[in-house]
Amino acid sequence: MTLVADSRRSGDPLVAGSRPVRSTLAEPGAPVPLPFGRWLLASPFYSLTLGHRSPRSFFAVAPDPWPGDSVVGLRLVVGELLAHGQVGAVAPQSPDAPWRREGMGTLWLDSLNGFAWLRDLRDCGDADAASLAVRLVDDWIEREWRWSPQSWKRDVLASRIVHWIRHYDWLAAAADEAFPARFVQSLGRQRAHLRRVTRTGLIGHEAVQAMKAMIFADLAFLRDGKRFEKSLEQNLARLARFVKRYVAHDGIVAERAPHLQVAVLRHLIDVRSALGSAERRAPAELIAAIDRMAPMVRFFRHGDGGLALFNGSWEGERTLMDLVLARSGSSEPAPQMALQSGFQRLTAGTSLVLVDAGSPPGRGMDGSAHAGTLSFEMSAAHERLVVNCGVYPGAAPEWKRFMRFTAAHSTAVVDDTNSTEITDHGSLEYRAGNVLVDRADDQGAQWLDMSHDGYRSLYGIIHRRRLWLSADGGDLRGEDMFAGPDGRMVTVPDRRFIVRFHLHPTVKATLAQSGQAVLMRLPSGRGWRLRASGAGVGLAESIYLGEDGRHRRTEQIVLVGQIPAEGAAVKWALTRMEG
Repeated sequence: MTLVADSRRSGDPLVAGSRPVRSTLAEPGAPVPLPFGRWLLASPFYSLTLGHRSPRSFFAVAPDPWPGDSVVGLRLVVGELLAHGQVGAVAPQSPDAPWRREGMGTLWLDSLNGFAWLRDLRDCGDADAASLAVRLVDDWIEREWRWSPQSWKRDVLASRIVHWIRHYDWLAAAADEAFPARFVQSLGRQRAHLRRVTRTGLIGHEAVQAMKAMIFADLAFLRDGKRFEKSLEQNLARLARFVKRYVAHDGIVAERAPHLQVAVLRHLIDVRSALGSAERRAPAELIAAIDRMAPMVRFFRHGDGGLALFNGSWEGERTLMDLVLARSGSSEPAPQMALQSGFQRLTAGTSLVLVDAGSPPGRGMDGSAHAGTLSFEMSAAHERLVVNCGVYPGAAPEWKRFMRFTAAHSTAVVDDTNSTEITDHGSLEYRAGNVLVDRADDQGAQWLDMSHDGYRSLYGIIHRRRLWLSADGGDLRGEDMFAGPDGRMVTVPDRRFIVRFHLHPTVKATLAQSGQAVLMRLPSGRGWRLRASGAGVGLAESIYLGEDGRHRRTEQIVLVGQIPAEGAAVKWALTRMEG
């Protein structure tokens, strides 16, 4: 597979030509001492502090409005949880407690302890589903009353608090008379811990999720005393300040990831709904953020309804996105550009082109960001043609790392090197900064002229990409140029470039015209042709991780050439074939 041939910056021993780097300081098999902070959290003393001033009353916040998956729910009824491609036994009061089961993946354990599957049980149609849910909640309360790094992890804890509160009425209707007291006591303990661990260190989408959980808990215990009223006011003010900074003026979240755009919008809609159920008005900043974000979810959707694959995204659930947009209350259409975040959208006829023409996310927001500057995706009507490789949540860590490489995106790569360095710790360094974009329209045709300096420090090369989409959408032309800054010579010449066009797995591609063109056939029978000059044209293997839980083999078109001291340019055209 030629998806990633070499990456000097990757430091990954699995990639040819890279330099192996030790990932841990401990020797294999050596015991890892428990940090003092974790030892204290796991101690009986800390557990006792969580029960101090436990709430005694409970107010049922707005019930969960999101649909569950009946298939997952029915599997739970027979004792199995299916999550992120893994299936594990789940049975209350069994000797083998599932909540920290060894051998199960982290994402499976997160899903189990996060209790989002309550809605799957609720909607599965089985008469005993509610009773099973009560037994599982009670089992968790009994076994996990003390802190553990897995079941009390901050994002998992936030998810559990929200789902317990929103399903309380459904649970209580099937429970014994003592259940509410057990439920409220455990919920109060969990809220106390979440309040402590969210005082500092909250960033990105996790911050929104954690503050949402605190607001839900404060609303649930509002009748228990003035301290919850004060806490609610503080958390609402904190969320308002945060989203004002976190959601850019153009409506894009700071991580620049379409899947997080949907997730955060859904969190904010939930907060607005919960406040409405308590006859309280949401902060103006939260309402404004929802209004800005909804059109940008539409912005990132292809003709098939799924998301574009930028910065760790996958296609996502179409029905869920439809519901999120419907409940946002915003009918504003997708704009043509996101000025602050740098994304561009070209539409003509049935063709749609989405381009990442912005700098990668800043420090703290870059934990899963990709080195895909100037990459683009293209769809024709409801069919995807050119894509990025994407990555679904349950993918193996090595695949998640590979999919962050520039080579996993439909853009140009110089010397098999990432345009932005991905460190061994997962953050970004030496970002492709100074991303310049110029856009123009001419009688229905649309132009983009873009450039980035991600290769300047290494090779003295500026990558410039120009795109032109015809008025009828049947012709997309591009030019990729590699030259020194300000017209100067390239400082490190004779580097190889590869311009990549990853194709969706449903596209069938063949070389034509003695290797000077590639013919592509979509499932509908529509045809497209790519021609190029200034580089050799070829087909290579690729992989597509844009669908949840699936690795799909596919192909990529590669345009390969050398960059002399005076620079190089390759021109290409994607043309719809009539008939």
